[in-house]
Amino acid sequence: MITLLSDRFAPTTSRFGFLEVPLDVAAAGLGVWRQQLHGRAKAEPVGGSLAEMLGRLPPLTGGVRPRELLVGTVGDRWTAYFDCGFQGTDAVSTVGYLAEELKCQGLAIDSTPHTVGTGLETPGRYGAVQFELFGPLQTDFLNYVRTISAAHDGSRWSFEANGTVQAFEDTDRYEARRVRDKFTSEMLAEYAAALGVRPFDEDFYADQGVLIQTRQRVPLKGKSMTLADTQHYWGIIPGVADRLPD
Repeated sequence: MITLLSDRFAPTTSRFGFLEVPLDVAAAGLGVWRQQLHGRAKAEPVGGSLAEMLGRLPPLTGGVRPRELLVGTVGDRWTAYFDCGFQGTDAVSTVGYLAEELKCQGLAIDSTPHTVGTGLETPGRYGAVQFELFGPLQTDFLNYVRTISAAHDGSRWSFEANGTVQAFEDTDRYEARRVRDKFTSEMLAEYAAALGVRPFDEDFYADQGVLIQTRQRVPLKGKSMTLADTQHYWGIIPGVADRLPD
């Protein structure tokens, strides 16, 4: 199964997103929104490899997300989005909102390996492969354009596809007998590539980003952990996904 950086930064990189605007535009838009919500937001330019920039997000926190990372991409057409959430990046709410505010397309993806019951991780993760495309205008449901998902809800696998079918989709695959085969991480990568995004290719990311920081206190019973401790808590073992089929 395909994941970003072989899950070295999961759960942060299990779910993440993109906005179809240059880095400076995305940073300005996110910064203004955070100022409106929290009264103050600090935008700090960061650089280096993707791994080095992702290393600026911990500690990972529950209940609040005081650190968010925007990373430029090759060609400066798209900007990637990550945050410091203890359960993973909440790309859907942020990308969905900013796509409408910035009048651009937004994409939220999820590529989480299913390891429950495999013995590879303890307790194991419930798998998901999801593609969520947003537009700048209201649609039948908020500003969702197209959503495709094959995910395990804790009891079974389910497949859903809603919204406007895109020209790049291989809809014949949705007829596969096994739910997991209806939408795979390989298909997710192909669909994203059709939009000009290579989410799992480290070379797609530029060496420049912006770290947005806000003053939010972790709730009394909230989590605040290092990446290593977070992975231990969830039982995440980097590299396991590389050994699993789609």
